[in-house]
Amino acid sequence: MSNEAKVGLFVVAALAIFTVTFLSVATIQLSGERIEYKTFFKYAGGLDKGASVRFGGLQAGVITDVGPAPDDPTLARVVFEVRSNVPVNEESFATISSLNALGDNYLEITPGTKEAALIPPGGTVESREAVTFSDLTVKISEITDTAQDLMVEVQGDVELLIGDLRTLTQGLQEFTSEKNQRNIESLLENANDMIEMQAPKMDHITDQVSELLVKVDGTVDRLNTVAETADVTVRNVNRTVEETREPIKRDLAELEAALSEAREMLEEVNALVLSNQSNIDQTIENFRNTSENLEQFSDELRQRPWSLLRAKPKPDRQVPAQ
Repeated sequence: MSNEAKVGLFVVAALAIFTVTFLSVATIQLSGERIEYKTFFKYAGGLDKGASVRFGGLQAGVITDVGPAPDDPTLARVVFEVRSNVPVNEESFATISSLNALGDNYLEITPGTKEAALIPPGGTVESREAVTFSDLTVKISEITDTAQDLMVEVQGDVELLIGDLRTLTQGLQEFTSEKNQRNIESLLENANDMIEMQAPKMDHITDQVSELLVKVDGTVDRLNTVAETADVTVRNVNRTVEETREPIKRDLAELEAALSEAREMLEEVNALVLSNQSNIDQTIENFRNTSENLEQFSDELRQRPWSLLRAKPKPDRQVPAQ
């Protein structure tokens, strides 16, 4: 047998072994009772009948039908079957995915949560749209336009920043000149001399602050004592208030009764005044007339006091003739 025949026989045997192994694995994975579900997508590109269905990344079933939804032709209905032991629950959702950039698309079912209830057979699994290449292209185009505008703005800001840096550099050069260095050195020497001169005063102030803190501690202790005394006083006052509360209530009740009686008396007086208002007005008028008569009488007494002793006034004295 030639070498070419041996190589061909080896290739055929390898293909036969691979086919048997693949069919065995597929039979094992997809054997048993299956449960049918459905889901809906706006875009179901790459999903065809017979494509794989994975649950949490593990092989779980196959797609049995892909086509427009009967109720809404704008949606794509994907019908798939999974093994009965796959726990598809209400928190699970379906999405289109692939194992790598060049691999075929498949239907991915997320596990959801273990507390969620299972979806009954024939139920609908919530879907989430996958990002397609065209969507990425549109977003990249939008980002590119935005980046161009941003670059123009950044270029203007960079130019302004370069101008500010030049101004700052010139200022630093002027600041670090020999004259300014001598001035700074003189300023530092003066500051050192001032610190040495003020050091004794600072020490004295520190000692005074320490003494003040000691006095403050003593004051705080006295305040604590006063606070304790105040607490005792407050408790005594509270006890006194509790003891005098009932007598005060009785006095207030008696005061309220007295006020009620006084109110009734005022109402009676008011009624009496209203009933005798005409007599009171006449009496006031009589008092007014009497007052006017007394005023006239007093004026007459001031002018002619002798009228109290004589019935007629003495005739006025005549001026003698010359």
